[in-house]
Amino acid sequence: MRAPGDEGASHVTWRVDSRSPEETRILGASLAPALLPGDVLSLNGDLGAGKTCFVQGLAGALEVDGRVTSPTFTLVHEYNGRYPIVHLDVYRLNYFQEVLDLGFEELLDPGAILVVEWGEAVAPLLPNRYLEIELRRGDDWGATESGVDDLDGRDEFRAVAFRSRGPGWERKLDTMRVTAEALLDALSPDESSGERFTRVPDHVSRHRRLDQPDDSTG
Repeated sequence: MRAPGDEGASHVTWRVDSRSPEETRILGASLAPALLPGDVLSLNGDLGAGKTCFVQGLAGALEVDGRVTSPTFTLVHEYNGRYPIVHLDVYRLNYFQEVLDLGFEELLDPGAILVVEWGEAVAPLLPNRYLEIELRRGDDWGATESGVDDLDGRDEFRAVAFRSRGPGWERKLDTMRVTAEALLDALSPDESSGERFTRVPDHVSRHRRLDQPDDSTG
């Protein structure tokens, strides 16, 4: 349980612009070294925004062999790497009970890293401490303010926000930012323009949450 007054320190939001799928994978790979078993990631964003692309980078950096794909239809994928990774997608589910029927409490394995696509939909089921990651297309999140109009491949532009929920994440995000800045600069040295990450005010996201079953009609 959080101590009174911790809420402000536990909600830190960093935003970075990804100009390509490869840069999105770099962001996932940059976060990987900071993660430990028991960490939970909630990935949000519209269809095709790059959630699975982010997971591919993360899994690759954690030495996962084989192809990493979205578990939209199978709901759960499990990968073995440096640490076990449980990759859950709740997009096709409508009720909290459906998530619980999957064995969600067992998926919160302290020996594995849990990644939940569309995790905001099941936020009440997540632990007090997790990292929320939101990916939006440039047009959905102030693309002009970010200078995306000057970039080639506008349709590949993504704005990515990292929001800490609970203690401990700010230090992990600091580690990730240092790694990501270096790797992004190395990928496109001619386009290097200083620090890519910006600390921004926290905000309420726009995505859905699952419903409780309506028993009033039964």
